[in-house]
Amino acid sequence: MMSRRAFGLLIFFWSAKCVSAAQSSLPGCDAPVWKQEVLEDLVSNRPAGVVFLDDQQLIVHALEPSGQLSSRRSHEISSAYRLRVRIIDVQSGMVRLAKDFNARPYRSTVQVTSGGILVNAGEIVKLYSTDFANAHNLTAPSADEGDMSITSVSPTGKTIMINHFNPKWNVSHLDVFDAGTLTLKWSWSESPRLYNDYSISDRGIAAARNAGNSVIEFGHPTWAVVGKGTGHCDGNLPTLYSDDELVYGCSKLIAASTNGQVLMTEALPGGDEVSGRRAVAQETRFIALALKSIEVKRHLFTETNVRVTALRIVVYDMTVKKQILAVPVEPLPKSAYDFALSPDGSKLAILNDRMVTVCRVRLESTGQ
Repeated sequence: MMSRRAFGLLIFFWSAKCVSAAQSSLPGCDAPVWKQEVLEDLVSNRPAGVVFLDDQQLIVHALEPSGQLSSRRSHEISSAYRLRVRIIDVQSGMVRLAKDFNARPYRSTVQVTSGGILVNAGEIVKLYSTDFANAHNLTAPSADEGDMSITSVSPTGKTIMINHFNPKWNVSHLDVFDAGTLTLKWSWSESPRLYNDYSISDRGIAAARNAGNSVIEFGHPTWAVVGKGTGHCDGNLPTLYSDDELVYGCSKLIAASTNGQVLMTEALPGGDEVSGRRAVAQETRFIALALKSIEVKRHLFTETNVRVTALRIVVYDMTVKKQILAVPVEPLPKSAYDFALSPDGSKLAILNDRMVTVCRVRLESTGQ
């Protein structure tokens, strides 16, 4: 008769095999809409990314050398770097528009809102019209050296939050705008400061705080704990994909409501973990995640060595809480990678170093 321990091991390996088989049977990106090299002067460890302007246009952006001398006073005067932005037709892969901005070497980002294109060039934050013909300043150059601004956009694109802080001080000043009217809706300070460990919705913020993943409504003084992490990795940082729901996880992915109710728990195959990178579709409850396969080598007299052996982008339909697409990122990126979902969730764009691939996402509810 089989022992209890042997029976338990049998169930474990059977379950792991079933999970692996189910994931390997997911649709991939065997026939992409297009795949081509887009970035020519990619600089290692400098920002580069993709974001959909709308369902038919993709923005690819990267920080490149400008050939100029850098100014310490203002990036508007001169800069050793330029933020190059290209708007590309989703169907053909043709470049429709290119625009360059003088930029600082760090924290340059391009995000899409319901009111236009949000460009953070490292010091000044501007909201541009979709053809870059008009612009509105949301910040001005600071007199204090070292001041920084981190911009966040809600999943719907209707809300912008700007996090102003100086690394010398443990305080964030937060300004929340309506992206359509640029009306300042909330303005307050938070201590300890927020730093790359949070996301926003149209209602509030989810952040990794000392007590665990927590949420707060804009301008409210008290944080509420939603749940603990599931290990030690950047995937535990909470991402709001609606006003009421968020995801986080490490060795397993957890979806929870902002009142703390667990909505989904999905264990990953052994050696896999969730990355901190996420992308949310504006018009649907689709979310894309990066899953890493990790190899850990422990040595007797030296530090443990951890390396990424595989990377794949998976898309979840959060209405039914299941994966609907899995795309391996091959070869592994050397300098930069990013990914984005179109507003309607029908396209996934992946940046792998200089190469961009646009994949179709099958929308089961509509049969697309």
